[in-house]
Amino acid sequence: MKKYFSKSVITFIVVTILSTFFVYIGVNISKADLMTSSEQFYRAKVIALEDVQVSEISLDDGASSVSNKSVYFKAKFTSGPDKGKTETMLQYIDYMYAVQSKTVEKGDSIVVSYAADPSSSQEMWMFIDYNRINHLIFICLAFFALIILIGRSKGVATIISLIFTAGGIFCVYIPAILSGRNIYLSTIVVSIFIILMSLTVINGVNIKTFCAVLGNMGGVAVAGLLAFLTNHLLGITGVVDEDCLFLMYVNSQHPLDLRAIVWGSIVIGSLGAVMDVAMSIASAMNELSETMEEKSAKRMIRSGMNIGKDAIGTMTNTLILAYIGGSLATVLLLVASNKDPLYLFNMEMIVVEVLQGIIGSTGILFAVPVTVVIAAYLYNKPKNHNV
Repeated sequence: MKKYFSKSVITFIVVTILSTFFVYIGVNISKADLMTSSEQFYRAKVIALEDVQVSEISLDDGASSVSNKSVYFKAKFTSGPDKGKTETMLQYIDYMYAVQSKTVEKGDSIVVSYAADPSSSQEMWMFIDYNRINHLIFICLAFFALIILIGRSKGVATIISLIFTAGGIFCVYIPAILSGRNIYLSTIVVSIFIILMSLTVINGVNIKTFCAVLGNMGGVAVAGLLAFLTNHLLGITGVVDEDCLFLMYVNSQHPLDLRAIVWGSIVIGSLGAVMDVAMSIASAMNELSETMEEKSAKRMIRSGMNIGKDAIGTMTNTLILAYIGGSLATVLLLVASNKDPLYLFNMEMIVVEVLQGIIGSTGILFAVPVTVVIAAYLYNKPKNHNV
């Protein structure tokens, strides 16, 4: 037990070091010379309200008007070069918008910037939004605490895996895309890194992990191939919404390939679900190998596929629901506008959402038999093969 524990610790340390090098090197390779904003944002705390001014603005029809509110308040900087200094600031509430921020109150933690007052064009410190970072950090720490409380050592490994996954995506993958690197190659490299790092950190180096890695790569490879083929078959341009148009001007020296971005989003989006299924099947096959009395590759494949059918059903639903939940506001708006189904299901935005769900689920479908077959033969010595 002691020897096994030492091996697990060594593996964990080695993978952690290698993952750190991957992120560090990736950050330096993927540096992008992008547009920068001169606008600076700082945290502040509201000390007291000073004045509230309401202005009436007539609309074009001349028969109706809206009321805009200017809220002047004292606030103390809690970050930046003026930390500790108190200034008079402004919260401008434009009632042309249906949803408004609540009026600031004493004690509120806010984000401010030096900008022009919309009502007078005079520059002063303006309320931008409420500071939610502290609460967000608390929620994340509570989440990590629960993972450790329930998962113990596996929970710690899960958190490390999550940190490196986020580092791979936000510090390597996204900068690589923005710097003009090949999106297809970047997606493949980062996907392989996440698969190897996550499964090895959480489960160590063993047959179960090896089966899960191969099954995962097989499922993601199928998803990537299908995404590439359907992109061309359906004439996907990558202009899913108006935000995509702005991406074309982010890096003028290396214009972004929007079609490749759609492909990357499908592959990365399916990665988590495929990884979950591949690991679940590999674990189930490991248990079968240890408990099955008359073990053979044929029996293990049959049992593994029965287990896989249940995993396919639940994870496919999970993937579809995740994509629908992510675009629920858009779906509601399109349905509420009573658009013709012929128009809706030919919109690139809808087509891409459908493709993400279907191709991700197809990756799961292929990950199951790949993992099952590999595990069945690896867990059976040649003399025990009975096929």
